[in-house]
Amino acid sequence: MTNKSIVLPKNWGDDPLSDFQAKAFENELHTFASIPQWQKILLDVTSVLHKCSSHVIKLVLKTDEPSAILLFLTAHSQYLALARSVSAGHCLAAYPTGRVVVESALYSWYLSTNTEAALRWYEKPTNKDDLKQWSNEFNFSSLTNRLSKINKDLANSAKHLYQFAIDFGAHPNKDALYSNVMRERSEDGLDTILMMYLHKKEGPLFMSTAKFAVETGMIAICLFALGFPDIAKSLNLTQEISRLATNLSSLQKITKFE
Repeated sequence: MTNKSIVLPKNWGDDPLSDFQAKAFENELHTFASIPQWQKILLDVTSVLHKCSSHVIKLVLKTDEPSAILLFLTAHSQYLALARSVSAGHCLAAYPTGRVVVESALYSWYLSTNTEAALRWYEKPTNKDDLKQWSNEFNFSSLTNRLSKINKDLANSAKHLYQFAIDFGAHPNKDALYSNVMRERSEDGLDTILMMYLHKKEGPLFMSTAKFAVETGMIAICLFALGFPDIAKSLNLTQEISRLATNLSSLQKITKFE
């Protein structure tokens, strides 16, 4: 679809929701055209995730227990929502979505490497004591502790991004809470407080959120590589992950954002 084929429906932009949607889409176009380096690296992560999903989805009908596959596909889907929020400048909304990316990828890894756990995943007990034991196995901390025994650096990165997502998406954090607020002074000297849902693409919050999105996608790819090693080998994911990390580091230097 090209811009020439877009015909705006009557009353589009005249209500609070479609007005927000219109401005968000305009921001996406701005990111695509004016900040191509960030658009490109978000696309690079998307392309690798797409390759992973295209291979693993073929196994859904060939396995008795597809939960691990479907969880990774969920992580991929959520990453697309995350990347779109970033490109639209809808920064604070990106963090809860990024948290789901990390969670889904982590559960995918765990269930892909533990058939018995995959069966227990669906058998959530109602008994208090059994439920406690089940919850202890499937909570984020327990899974990252298991991951630490295999790849400590990856586990630490997952923990960091997960906590970062919580700080900016849920817990009281001054930087997060105040970033949505703008003070505007009128000609008569009176101050008005406004809510700002979309943020400037060249600002520090955008840069931080874009970096968070890229790293979150990379975590999903790394966890996929651990959970589906044969596919990872065929797709050269070790090299792809290294390339993405190098590109992100270079981009941070070019944009002077550390």
